[in-house]
Amino acid sequence: MSKIEPVKGWHKYTKFMNSFSDKKHKNMLNNMRHHLKYECLKDPEIFNTLIPDPEYRFYGGFNNAIINGIEDVKAFYYGIWDSDSSLVELDIHHCSVGDWGVACDGEWYQQMPGKVLIEQGNEDMDPNAYYLSHAHLSWFFPFREVNGLMLLEGEICYLDELGSTLTKLEKSDVASLEEVKDSWLSV
Repeated sequence: MSKIEPVKGWHKYTKFMNSFSDKKHKNMLNNMRHHLKYECLKDPEIFNTLIPDPEYRFYGGFNNAIINGIEDVKAFYYGIWDSDSSLVELDIHHCSVGDWGVACDGEWYQQMPGKVLIEQGNEDMDPNAYYLSHAHLSWFFPFREVNGLMLLEGEICYLDELGSTLTKLEKSDVASLEEVKDSWLSV
């Protein structure tokens, strides 16, 4: 096993973005790649990628949660950041853009501390270790134009929780936030 590469999703979004000629579609994908970057790097700039009243819907994960409004979305991200669970890698298999938004399908990898997994009810975890969570994911990001910017209205995510896995990482395979920040310096 090797370290996750959060910048991998950035590169894939960039490849898709560069394949479109429609400026609106390019702007949506540009927003999505920055949204991913800010999420991983714990950067509050992520909130500038969203409309003022976003709605997040998760199916098959997060107990089928619905998160409404910017304050609850901020709490969601700060919870991820505070738990040291922000490093994710997207292996995007399919991506389609329409005037309404962006739809993608692929693999989701997230580096999670054992202590967080224990808090979530996974009792057989080592609290001092990190784990790689993996699942198949389909995500739909509707967009709205606001003051000339294409902003996310929210996220609609379908997670294959039954097919998901947790794998304990060797210490040498745990990515640090500093390493991930450095990987974005070259893009």
